[in-house]
Amino acid sequence: MAIRIEYLLLLIVLILLLSILGINPTSKEATSSKGDKELEFQKFSLFDIKKDEPAQVVSALKMVKHQNYLDMDEIDLKDENGYRLLSKKAIYEEDYVYMDQGVNVIRDDGLKFTTKSLNYNVETKDVKTVHPFRLEFNSSIILGDNLELNTETKKVKADHIEASIYFIPQKRSTTQE
Repeated sequence: MAIRIEYLLLLIVLILLLSILGINPTSKEATSSKGDKELEFQKFSLFDIKKDEPAQVVSALKMVKHQNYLDMDEIDLKDENGYRLLSKKAIYEEDYVYMDQGVNVIRDDGLKFTTKSLNYNVETKDVKTVHPFRLEFNSSIILGDNLELNTETKKVKADHIEASIYFIPQKRSTTQE
């Protein structure tokens, strides 16, 4: 008994059609692991208002709110202790602000830190970076790694310090009587 090839091919096509019709594909929307974009603001400002105390101010050129974090461009964070943290990119998640690209920490009296990226804890007021940093104050320049700064206590800790420190004499007033 011989089986004709046409019948065999017809049987294979029939099985193939039944298997295609039997599969019910479903598509699911892909979600990002960082969360979905919910809101976007241009020229965004956020004020922390406190009675009889200086407050924190956060400004950004662009802010995108995702489900779990805020993504900000051109951020300017002013804390109640007189420090300004400036960065081109930042992510605000839980109690931390993670800053990248052109980070500067400036104090009212002229102290200036420059580094690649840093982490700022909003609650404890701790600034930390593992990248090299540059501190400028008056004409003095200090270079180092692993900066740790608390903006409330003004304690600074760092590793591998190289410094060129210049003392600027204060002008004395001379009055003759």
